[in-house]
Amino acid sequence: MLTIFIEYKIADGKREEAIGVIAEMERQIQSRGGMNYRFFEGFDQPGLFVEMFEVADESAYRDIKQWRTAGGPLEDCIAGGSAKIHVWAFQPIEVKQQEEKRRGDG
Repeated sequence: MLTIFIEYKIADGKREEAIGVIAEMERQIQSRGGMNYRFFEGFDQPGLFVEMFEVADESAYRDIKQWRTAGGPLEDCIAGGSAKIHVWAFQPIEVKQQEEKRRGDG
């Protein structure tokens, strides 16, 4: 399981338009294998948006990343266009197991 973060800054005056487009993102993310979709706006940085969801494998991650960075209806709302969409995948780390390996317990 991978946790995916998509981050971008919305251009001035485009917030409402962007939110309208993003309202459809959950369905599109799910159709590409995304689960547990959530959407955030920066508390200290209004206009900075982050989408977060999970995918089962690297293939789904790569597909979604390619789709989201290729443009689309949200591109006109993003400061700097699709080149400024940042997509990251994170995998879980079992901290206890890593600590045991470090100490030689495991």
